Amino acid sequence: MKVTNLARAAFAALVIVGCKQATFEAPAPVSMKTSRSKAQVMQLASRELTSAGFEVATSDTVAGTLTATRTRDRRGNYDYIDCNFAENSLAEQNLVSTLTVTVATTSPGAGTNSVEIGASVLAKYPGLQDSPLPRSESRSDCVSTGAIEKQIAKALGHTP
Repeated sequence: MKVTNLARAAFAALVIVGCKQATFEAPAPVSMKTSRSKAQVMQLASRELTSAGFEVATSDTVAGTLTATRTRDRRGNYDYIDCNFAENSLAEQNLVSTLTVTVATTSPGAGTNSVEIGASVLAKYPGLQDSPLPRSESRSDCVSTGAIEKQIAKALGHTP
């Protein structure tokens, strides 16, 4: 009798662990060093982002910062994001995602700049606002795949 209960407990634990979702988190920002000036970094990053359909929201060549966004319905950002819900689910059908990319350049020493390229995703569900779902927007349902960050780094001459 004890063996049967132990077997059931082990099976239940296996099922729970097997059904648990994998950790879903965004990749770390891309960090690199470059001999390019802040202005050159901003120019190249801006060019790369606009060619990928992003709108530059802010850009400061003196500070070395740039922020760009791209908002799309449903699967429109899936070339750059992953979402933690099933394909064709109610969440996906009502998804409006905004991918925000930030590029920050600092000058730690003469002749070199450090560049950090990161991204975040805001998922909104405007079609579900009056539904009983727990939230109408989330910063954790979708994450960047890291592709746009690597694309910008490559344009800046960084090789992984």
